[in-house]
Amino acid sequence: MSQHEPQKHFFISYNKADKGWAEWVAWLLEQDGYSLTIQAWDSLPGTNFAVYMHNAIISSQRIIAILSDNYLNSLYTLPEWAAFFTDDPTGEKRLIIPVLVAECDSKKLGLLKSLSRIKLLGKEEAQAREELLEEIRKTLKGTGRPDTAPRFPGMVQTANDSSPAPRYPGTFPPIWNLTHQRNAFFTGREDLLDALESAQTNAITQAVAGLGGVGKTQTAVEYAYRNKERFDLVWWVNAEFATSLRSDLADLAFKLGLATQGATEQAEAIALALHYLRTCPTHWLLVLDNVEEPADIRPYLPNGGNGQTLITSRYNGDWGKSIKPLFAQIWGQSQSVQFLEKRTERSEAAFEELAQELGGLPLALEQAAAYMNAKSKSGESYLELFKKRRMELLKRSNAPEDYHNDTVATTWEISFKALGEANPAGAELLELCAWLGVAEIPFSLFLENAEELPERLEATAGDELDWDDAIGAIKRYSLAEVSGEGLTLHRLVGLALRTAQGTDTARLEQAAKLLWAAYPDVEFETWEDCGRLLEVGMAVAGYAEERGAALAAASYLYNQIALYLQNARADYRQALPLFQRALAISEKMLGSEHPTVAIRLINMGGLLREMGEYASALPLFQRALAIDEKALGAEHPDIATNLNHLGSLLQNMGEYASALPLYQRAIEIGEKTQLLRQEGLEAFEEWRLKADKSEY
Repeated sequence: MSQHEPQKHFFISYNKADKGWAEWVAWLLEQDGYSLTIQAWDSLPGTNFAVYMHNAIISSQRIIAILSDNYLNSLYTLPEWAAFFTDDPTGEKRLIIPVLVAECDSKKLGLLKSLSRIKLLGKEEAQAREELLEEIRKTLKGTGRPDTAPRFPGMVQTANDSSPAPRYPGTFPPIWNLTHQRNAFFTGREDLLDALESAQTNAITQAVAGLGGVGKTQTAVEYAYRNKERFDLVWWVNAEFATSLRSDLADLAFKLGLATQGATEQAEAIALALHYLRTCPTHWLLVLDNVEEPADIRPYLPNGGNGQTLITSRYNGDWGKSIKPLFAQIWGQSQSVQFLEKRTERSEAAFEELAQELGGLPLALEQAAAYMNAKSKSGESYLELFKKRRMELLKRSNAPEDYHNDTVATTWEISFKALGEANPAGAELLELCAWLGVAEIPFSLFLENAEELPERLEATAGDELDWDDAIGAIKRYSLAEVSGEGLTLHRLVGLALRTAQGTDTARLEQAAKLLWAAYPDVEFETWEDCGRLLEVGMAVAGYAEERGAALAAASYLYNQIALYLQNARADYRQALPLFQRALAISEKMLGSEHPTVAIRLINMGGLLREMGEYASALPLFQRALAIDEKALGAEHPDIATNLNHLGSLLQNMGEYASALPLYQRAIEIGEKTQLLRQEGLEAFEEWRLKADKSEY
């Protein structure tokens, strides 16, 4: 600002959640002859925000703070009013003018608490307008009345209304058909709301897409309510079915008086409504909720006009050039916990684990909070119940009648059914993946082991085009996150799929068989592959053990994963319980004297030996030797291996005299079976000589 340029009367300071209030106040003040700066109007694309804010503050005589909890909680509004507070710490100059538009936590007001405020909260528009201008005039000692007052928009804007004033915050458009109530506990999604807001003046059609239950419709509802002052027409269309889509659009024509119900054909009424949206000067919002796929609604898009079209959909494919997709993600851990605390009005340690169990899915978190509230249940009690009755709880709705009554279970049933009809192979693949956990499942698992898959899926994996179609169908219904290398299932999607399979373990057994074939021998060269399949293998082994199915595969996978953890990661503490589980399953299946049990004993004994727990390893090696001698005979080559393991352990324990005959016997078996290497003979001779000399 040059030194000769006069300062503006006001800088309007606000949080973006209160943008409607800020614009309403700014409009009234400008119409009343005041000069001001407001970010919403003056900070244009390409502006250096920091420079803009600096210039706005130093070029303004006073600051008007649009006061709410949103304002007080913001990191960026504090420096704005603090700059004026420095010049007027006692308030004598009245440089800071707080305008209260919402209830505030008095504890957060801080230094602002001592300043008198203009209160617009709870007032009708006319009264709020009068009081705002009167209080401002008092502050500045009067500047005259406006020539004309901004109109209160009580009807749809006409062609002559080229510059309408912002609607008084809290008032609804003249045409508004939303039946959804605003969610008082709506949380997050500011990135999506900002992206939607940026399209208001660009006539862009946007689609909020994502997994069922992630909050797409709730985001659209919040957007409509949050921005209702900016639109003269807001029309909500149920686009899930063709009948409701056409009916709701025709109703718009009837509402506008463009057609007569009962006298105008539906197709004509729809055409009239779309033509109106394309050509009218009013600012409108058209919401097409729950669209199956783009082709269903393309004939019903206004494609132009002074408005905005917002779509919600589970479709996760290509939307084409004319529709911009925005993807709603699941919540992070902290946001999930914050929602539970806000929704239940309490804080509990159990909310951390509950948020993890529900995988950050907003609808599941809402169901949990509603149940806890309805049943006066603590978070810990609900968590315990959820672990026992997961799917039953996900089928229950405890929402009040005026709230959405969708549940996680019903939300996904439609998508599962649609996938099965559109691509049966894709449905089979998803049913298999339900048993493979929540980590990314590599496509190579299926493509490199296709012969282990069910017949239809094997054929699909053998044809690249068919495989792409199957993956595309899964992605299309937002039932998994798909990358170039694999796919990831939300934990509750997997739960729903497993529950739908009931007591039928066919898919579980197929998944276990697949992993049994795919998990490699644990060698240095295969460590990378072993690591890539670790979580997937753990998941299927766990489900197999839990269901009592494919137990041989479960034992094998536990054993192999434990070997990988032991040798590749030296993670002995994680490996030991897996060896124990592998042993327990093999004993249960095969009996205590089966050679496979001996293998499990040797592997676990080897780990204990590496851990230095020799006394615990000794009975395992001894038992393995006894099992193999009984099952295979005293001269079998495997007996030599067992003797070597046991002798090596005794050597570690310092019991060399006991170790020596075991080595000697191993060498004798090796000589007989021609399996002993020359270096083995040399090692034996060295140990024999040392024992004879009593050096050990």
